[in-house]
Amino acid sequence: MLCVTHRRLLATGSSHAAIESAQALIQRVLPSHAGRFVCELLTRTSDSDTFSYARAPRNRIALRGTNALSLAVAFNQYLRHEAKVSFDWLATGPLNSDFALPVPATSVAGTSQARERFFLNYCTYGYTFPWWDWSQWERFLDWMALNGINRPLLQAGQESVWLNVWQSFGMSEQQVRSYFSGPAHLPWHRMANLDRWGGPLPLSYIDGQRELQQKILARARELGMQPILAAFAGHVPTELKKLRPDARITRITPGWGGMAPEYATSFLDPLDPLFLEIQKRFLIEQTRIYGTDHRYAADPFNELEPPSWEPAYLAQVSKAIFDGMAAVDARALWYQMAWTYRDERWLQNERLPAMLQAVPRGKLILLDYACEEDELYRKTQSFYGHPFIWNYLGNYGGNTHLLAPLEQTRDKIAVALRVTGCQGVGSTLEGLNVNPIIYELVLEQPWHAGGTLDLAAWVTNYAVRRGGQSDTAVIDAWHRLAVNVFGKSGERRNGCIFQVYPSWKGIDLWTRPEVTYEPRELTAAVERMFEAKASVQVSDPYRFDIVNLTREVLGNKARDLYLQMRQAYEAADVAQYRKVSTTFVLLAADLDLMLGTRHEFLLGPWIAQARCWGRTPDEADGYERNARQILTTWHSAGGELCDYANRQWHGLVRTYYLPRWQKFIEIALGSLEMAVPLDSETYAAWERDFATGWVQRKDETLALLPAGDALATARRMFLKYSEGSSVK
Repeated sequence: MLCVTHRRLLATGSSHAAIESAQALIQRVLPSHAGRFVCELLTRTSDSDTFSYARAPRNRIALRGTNALSLAVAFNQYLRHEAKVSFDWLATGPLNSDFALPVPATSVAGTSQARERFFLNYCTYGYTFPWWDWSQWERFLDWMALNGINRPLLQAGQESVWLNVWQSFGMSEQQVRSYFSGPAHLPWHRMANLDRWGGPLPLSYIDGQRELQQKILARARELGMQPILAAFAGHVPTELKKLRPDARITRITPGWGGMAPEYATSFLDPLDPLFLEIQKRFLIEQTRIYGTDHRYAADPFNELEPPSWEPAYLAQVSKAIFDGMAAVDARALWYQMAWTYRDERWLQNERLPAMLQAVPRGKLILLDYACEEDELYRKTQSFYGHPFIWNYLGNYGGNTHLLAPLEQTRDKIAVALRVTGCQGVGSTLEGLNVNPIIYELVLEQPWHAGGTLDLAAWVTNYAVRRGGQSDTAVIDAWHRLAVNVFGKSGERRNGCIFQVYPSWKGIDLWTRPEVTYEPRELTAAVERMFEAKASVQVSDPYRFDIVNLTREVLGNKARDLYLQMRQAYEAADVAQYRKVSTTFVLLAADLDLMLGTRHEFLLGPWIAQARCWGRTPDEADGYERNARQILTTWHSAGGELCDYANRQWHGLVRTYYLPRWQKFIEIALGSLEMAVPLDSETYAAWERDFATGWVQRKDETLALLPAGDALATARRMFLKYSEGSSVK
């Protein structure tokens, strides 16, 4: 637990900027009570960040920290542990003021056991961020500061830099914009997985993202963060070969993710003198536009096969990347995602040691990317001596599934923080939406003494602040969820049966609606949650939790109905098939209705925000297609990545997932009535046409704001689909 202590204060003129930054954050997050807080800087006695909060004169609260970020953590810890409130990552405005601000009985302090606290993923810029405006980023930056993030991966706006760089080599603006992908697919262009898909990228988006990134970086630095920007890793436009005929450029085929060859990327040989020239031009231009914190991300061969597996060649690649960084910035640090090295081929024949050891020790930081599934530091002698950051991923594509292996995660972090070379903890989630509990745990744990925490006490505190006060029913429900539902394993599972490509298999490539817990345990926990006292039931986090958990209860019921429907089909029982399939369809419609009561689960704002980026009707239409595509077909109907980003969102269930199932049920019923095999090819052809049409459509009826009472609607749905429930 957090320890009780005091620290000597620093009182110099240099403290003003940090204090002003912290006070401005408090004003944004809790404007009605901002005057109750006094911010002071602590003397830094080591490279660790420290915070404390305590009683101050005149009924105020003193927040103390070694920098602006530590002051933000002090504020957040006070809110969580004393005021019992949460500032959520998808907050739409400041905290409500209808809660007490108690003066702390004792001085509470903590020191981070993780020097670096990393957050974000390239993919988050496709699955969550492509349409965000400054108001959303401003709140999210405050959330990151409150959670102690000091190494955010801030990758927006780099196309503005690349546009200037590639034009400096003789490419036209149109050529460069055609080389870029559409906004939601830019992460995979940046990771060298694809070119051109959804392009040309409009200049208005490039300019708008540049202005946005400048604001993002200014605020992040003001809050005490040191952002990680981009660097060159060898990905070049095919057109560069015409401008530099002698350049050793290799086309990486076949295309990534099942994409057609025309979208494949090209890679420049690191021994080519042009490699260093490009790196220098890019970093100089990026620094001119965005400044630098000397931290750069570069990831060669992400989910791609390198032109050669020879260790000597791989060493040349990494050496060329870092030497180019160092030639521009002598203080350069290279952050590389270890996701690439989950491919077992990298662990053979000295390939990975060659790749990593070509970079000076201490200059390369590996991001161990999905440690809940696979801790690569254990397989690589802690990355052969290079420092690393332990990361929890847990959310692929922004999938809206329940997964929060609290105990396992707590234990793994505690072990990793004791490993030589581990200099940080973080998260690489691909999308923001559900499961805030696991991400709050990951980011708070390093601030506890010894890098561990009392999980039972932590869950109790979490339950109290979700309800805004102590409530036995809510506390009991969260403990049941933590022990019996969220699971002890980080095994990937996602979605519900509605999001599966319709068939009698019950799963598809990306959506596996497997229930790894006893469904009655979830039902019992939600039933207990509904027993909260009336004063808790007005809490916004509580209402989100009710909808989020009931959503999964309905998903479990849908899976049961699907199995009954399949059984009736196999038994050729037409009457039972009709009965069960009718209930299945009605449940999907009810699920969509309930999702519409919470802003976190609305498709409408996603589409509307995309259209807002358009300067012309054609641009707005293009952005809407792109926004629809990334959630569904990904690149093309029937393609390898279809439904990867599957989500239970109001509007998405009703207009996309449900019609697919209705058509499948109709075709299957016809095959039953005529006693002929199900015509899967006819369905597949229909589904491809439907999905393509859905991406192209415009629907002005999609809700932009929540409608209906979330609690009452969730209660009604729970009662309707939970047999034997005693909820009143």
